[in-house]
Formats: sequence, structure tokens, C-alpha cells
Amino acid sequence: MGKGARTALLIVLAVSSGVAQERDDAWVRQRVKQIKESDTSAFLKIPWAPSLLEARKSAKDEGRPIFLFTLDGNLETGRC
Repeated sequence: MGKGARTALLIVLAVSSGVAQERDDAWVRQRVKQIKESDTSAFLKIPWAPSLLEARKSAKDEGRPIFLFTLDGNLETGRC
């Protein structure tokens, strides 16, 4: 997902959740700046598991929770 698409998505989510009503334009601009400057490849550092069974085993072995992510589209192009 490109930075512009991510930014637009975050703004839409903020507005649709009602949070934007409590935030002013300066806050939104600052948040967009923070997001644009953040490490957008951090999700690549997550040890993804190829199956739920393997994820459950790893979670049990490491004492960590499972984060289940599903996608319909192409994450790299922002079509999700």
C-alpha cells in the first residue's frame, strides 16, 4: 500500500469512527506527518506463519498471542 493510500485510509478511518470530531486540523496534519515518517516496512518483521496450526504451535511455544490477519486483495498495491 502506498503512503498516500495509507494516509487517505487513516483519515477516512478517523472521520468514520467519530474521533475526528474531537480532533482539530492541526492534530490530523501532525498524525499524517507521523505516519508518513514511520517505518512502513515494520509489518515485514513479523514472523508470519503459513497456517493457523503452525501459528498456534509457535504462540504456545513462545507464550505469545496470535494476531489473525486476513486479506482480500493485494497488500503491496494497496488493493485490500
